Amino acid sequence: MLQDYIAEMAQFVPDVRAGQAYPHFELYWSEPDLRWPFWLKSDDANAGFALVRRDEAAMQVAEFFVARPYRRQGVGLGAARRLIARFPGPWRITQRESNQPAIAFWHRVLDGFAVYDEVTTVTDAVRREQRFTFP
Repeated sequence: MLQDYIAEMAQFVPDVRAGQAYPHFELYWSEPDLRWPFWLKSDDANAGFALVRRDEAAMQVAEFFVARPYRRQGVGLGAARRLIARFPGPWRITQRESNQPAIAFWHRVLDGFAVYDEVTTVTDAVRREQRFTFP
């Protein structure tokens, strides 16, 4: 499933190519106080995954993926809200400006769920970031 995600992200991130390794993947099993991997489930099936991390300032969704057969069924929305609720406190969720579907998804997740500020940042790419504290 990670390779499906990487292949999909390749259309939004110029330096990502299908089949490429995820550079921080192993850290999700060796830094249990800073990083958490999650399966997104639909019934008993793995419908996607989330990689969540904490830095010195806030919780972050590093990666979030819902497999195509499970999209637009509420699987991602419910999972995202449960993840946020699991880690109360400050959050930052970032998307590349070129990834308009991700921006729309996170707006659906947060609208009516958490009061957030949204900023645009420029580092290696133009990014949209939602900042909030939950609850």
